Amino acid sequence: MLTISTLLFSCSKDKDEHPNAEKTYLNATKLLKQKNYSQAADEFEKIDDDFPFSKWAVKAQTMAVYARYQDDEYGKITANVDDFLRLNPASEYVPYMLYMKGLSYYDQIPSIERAQDNTQQASNSFRELIARFPSTTYADDAREKLAFIDEHLAGAKMAVGRYQISTRNYVGAILNFNEVISRYRYTKQVPEAYFRLAEIYKKIGLPEQSEKIKTQLQQDFPDSEWGML
Repeated sequence: MLTISTLLFSCSKDKDEHPNAEKTYLNATKLLKQKNYSQAADEFEKIDDDFPFSKWAVKAQTMAVYARYQDDEYGKITANVDDFLRLNPASEYVPYMLYMKGLSYYDQIPSIERAQDNTQQASNSFRELIARFPSTTYADDAREKLAFIDEHLAGAKMAVGRYQISTRNYVGAILNFNEVISRYRYTKQVPEAYFRLAEIYKKIGLPEQSEKIKTQLQQDFPDSEWGML
């Protein structure tokens, strides 16, 4: 994450034509250091409202997002980031803001049994960050988190597919397992997806298709326990 000291003090050496903006900024940083995160965020946001064209405004927006994150105010983070990206598309802080948006969704990832809207949103934000700013430290961390995200999304698809087998919704299960194989092919869920597909085709009276998939499983994952069942 962008170091807090960089954002806090990078403006402090220059005189500004908006002394009241500077005063508010310094007061907000004081509140932040005291861990009064919600109040600090309010103060930072006030700068953009009252002095939108001052040099403090953009930095204050990034600090507001940081403070909101410390206080787990995820809804406000995503709204603030979206506003920032819309109004400051060329800002040097765009990578950081994309990262913070992804991180706010990442911290809200639920168990695989629940809807994965936040997981998908985290994936979308991190992938946009990586695509647009691949050489940043934020992108490096996003790549690591995406490995977990993909594993989690694949696991959720597998959970749904297994439930669909139990309710004999074989078409739905086939679609989910095929998606795991095609979209999340680097995850640990793929061998089981092949196995479940072979299992389904055998149940519905397509033994040749079942054997073909089982052979593919054994070829692609010779050491997997799923290929030995």
